[in-house]
This record gives sequence, C-alpha cells and structure tokens, in this order.
Amino acid sequence: MKTKFTKAAITAAFAVGVLALPQAAFAQVTLVVDVDQLYKDSVAAKSGSAQLEAKYGARLRDQQTKLEAAVKAWNEQVEAAKKVAKPDGTVPDATRDALQKAQADLNQAKGAFDDTRQEIQYLSQYVQAQIVEKLLPIAEGIRKARKGDTVVPRNGLLAFDPANDITATALQQLNATMTSVSITPPQQNQQAPAAGGTAPAKPATTPAKPQPQSR
Repeated sequence: MKTKFTKAAITAAFAVGVLALPQAAFAQVTLVVDVDQLYKDSVAAKSGSAQLEAKYGARLRDQQTKLEAAVKAWNEQVEAAKKVAKPDGTVPDATRDALQKAQADLNQAKGAFDDTRQEIQYLSQYVQAQIVEKLLPIAEGIRKARKGDTVVPRNGLLAFDPANDITATALQQLNATMTSVSITPPQQNQQAPAAGGTAPAKPATTPAKPQPQSR
C-alpha cells in the first residue's frame, strides 16, 4: 500500500510538530509560515518539479494529445451513428463496431492519462513531505530565536500580524540546508507498478453520451 502524503496530512504533521507546547497564562506570540510558498519557491521544491517534469512531462503531454484525439473520434462516431440510426435506435453492425472501438480507445487513453497524473500527484506529495521534515527543526529554531510560543501554517488563517510572518527567514534557511529532494519513495511504501511503469490501471470509465443500440 502506498503511504498517503496528502496535503492535509502533511500540513497536520507540521502543525503537530510545532504546536505541542503548553498554554501560557499570558498572551502568546504566534509565528506564521506560508508552507505553500515553500512548496513552490524553495530550491528543494524546484528540484522536485524539475525531476518530475523530466520524468513525466513529455509522457503526460503525449497522453493528453492522445486523449483529446480519442474524445474527438468518439464524438465523431456518435454523430455518425445518429445519422444512420433507425427509429428504434438500432444502427448497422459496422457503425456499432466503430462505436465500440472508439469507446475502447477513449477508455484506454483516459486511463493512461489519469494513471500518470495520479503518479505525479503522489510523488509531488512525497516531495512536500520531505520539505516539511526539513522545515520542522527550522521552524523550531526560528521560534526560539524570536521567543515565540507557537508556529502555525499561514494558509487558512483569517488574520495575522505581518511582523510575525517568518516565511522569508524559513525559506532562506531551507534553501541553505536543502537543495534537492528525491522523487523515489522508499521501496516498502510503493505499490508495484503496472506494466509500462504506470500505476495500476483503474476500470475504464464509460463515456457519458449514450450509445445507439443494435439488435
């Protein structure tokens, strides 16, 4: 089973790591950090994006092109079937076979595209998990230096004091200590890939448009 590196879980892990502090009787100094900015702008994040682009970019664009072509071919077959369909909805055998082939091609193209996107998403979450792991001690060090009580993710806060935003400092320290990440999760956390190197194929999804029936 794959380890789930969901965005919510990663953010929660960060919050738990830095919020486990006793409540004080006096007003607390709450520091904030824009974790999403670190996911996007840090050197480590850019390293992960570059690796994912190199590994999957061309494949995903090719699969998207094939999916668009399959959608077009399916729609053309549906329109052609409408022109020759009898009042009871039946169509000639050749038309029926062409529809079935277009549907199968569409299902295959969509499945390949979705599998690649799912794999990229999973690895992106793994990259984020590595950044959070490095960010935790950085945030703790800044908290101590700033004599703050807590550090919380900035995203989702309705309001905060800009003077307590430590994103720039955290980004600088993160870049100084982490310049690259891996896009290969530990083997024990990976699910065996299906043939062709993609995630296991999901059941094909039948296109929404109704298919003319033949007897």
